[in-house]
Amino acid sequence: MAIPSPRASRNRVMTLRSTNTPASQVSRQISVGGMTLTEGMHAAGSSLPWHDHAGPTLCFVLDGAFAEYVHGHVIDCRPSTFKITPAGERHWNRFHLGDVRGLLVELDPASRAGLDLFERVLTRPHHSEGGVEAVLAHRLYAEFRAEDEAAGLAMEGLLLELLASVARSAAVTRNPAPSWAARALALVHDAPGERHSLATIASEVGVHPATLARGFRRAYGCSVGAMQRRLRLEYAARQLATTEWPLAMIAQQAGFYDQSHFTNAFRRHLGRSPMQYRRAVGRPS
Repeated sequence: MAIPSPRASRNRVMTLRSTNTPASQVSRQISVGGMTLTEGMHAAGSSLPWHDHAGPTLCFVLDGAFAEYVHGHVIDCRPSTFKITPAGERHWNRFHLGDVRGLLVELDPASRAGLDLFERVLTRPHHSEGGVEAVLAHRLYAEFRAEDEAAGLAMEGLLLELLASVARSAAVTRNPAPSWAARALALVHDAPGERHSLATIASEVGVHPATLARGFRRAYGCSVGAMQRRLRLEYAARQLATTEWPLAMIAQQAGFYDQSHFTNAFRRHLGRSPMQYRRAVGRPS
């Protein structure tokens, strides 16, 4: 997803702009520290013809779903999809399933200190759904929507965290995960609110719990429990951003024991309470 925007400014001063076109709407745009962040909406039935970007871009889908065509294949993008598109890579977007809202981050490596460390990450296409990258992207979006003096510095730090996370995941996935580890990941991904035990998951995928614990960490860089927590928090953040559900309902649906447990976990991992996050993304409390 891409709404063309100016190159990022070369200083740390944040600037805010808004523009509109018939098929797309830019609701908020900020330039800070060599990056331009744009929240945009593409109308149902619209499309972006073949295009590319002068610098690498990061895209996070907030709401809706669309198809991206690139290199002869299709990427299905849905809420909490995170992707990196290298500079100059041509792609085409089709918004045929309804309105789509997303956050686009355009990078100018020449004016953004520290990006040279992630050259390998930014020159390769990347696509993920949920997990730690979605949690970090939700935090980035919350800071993007905040209107305080610390937001710019926080966004720069979260950008580097995101790129570091992608670099680590790329290192882990050089060796393909065993099929049973992939099935275990699918179980917790498809139903993050379920109270899975390690023994239950191991039984489902046909291995010993100790084998599952060791192999899952080797394949995905974290324990099964840590992955489930990330997916629950990502699910909760999406509900806070897209629904008016009360916090108790979100906590229950996400699999937390109670609202207090949910609030503490959310604040610890996303840096703010669920209520603060909901206010930051513009949803009613």
